[in-house]
Amino acid sequence: MIVRSAEPSEMDTVTDVLSEAFHEDPVSMWVFPGDERRAVALPIFHRAVVRGMLAVGGHVDVTDDLSAVALWAPGGDEDIDGEAFAGLTGEEIGRLSALFELMTEHAPGGEYHHAQFIGVRKNAQRQGIGARLLKHGLDRYGAVPAYLEASSAESAKLYRRLGFRDHGPAFAVESGPPMLPMWREPSISL
Repeated sequence: MIVRSAEPSEMDTVTDVLSEAFHEDPVSMWVFPGDERRAVALPIFHRAVVRGMLAVGGHVDVTDDLSAVALWAPGGDEDIDGEAFAGLTGEEIGRLSALFELMTEHAPGGEYHHAQFIGVRKNAQRQGIGARLLKHGLDRYGAVPAYLEASSAESAKLYRRLGFRDHGPAFAVESGPPMLPMWREPSISL
């Protein structure tokens, strides 16, 4: 499996992969309740995130078969234009705003790279693809710490195997699922 940078012409596929991978994610289910609505809202959300992340010098990694995607942004530089969420309901934007505010409060200071999303298509999950994709980004940014928020206990297990450690307690928006902030020092070799 080859990991490479996504081409600009592949951004619709990147959005599709992330939307499929996160359809049953606890945080996605909270922000966008209802399977049918989530199927409409997740592509709007992920397209906005990808555009915002690229605008601040972020990076999109994909597998050569486009079965998996990882989004990386320089820490503290993430910013999404609110108009990019056109098509989301006021309630969805309210939940996203509350979540983004809480994530900003818990984000570390200093220099780091933020692994915003690591998503693998359902038919390719549990084959080590997500780990390989994440390791590729960690190798690229080798001298800089990495940070992410695990949105499930299962994903936290993967991140721990790759050298991430808890970075404070889990946090959650009122009535929302917990997110676990995780940090990886740059000196860890796998």
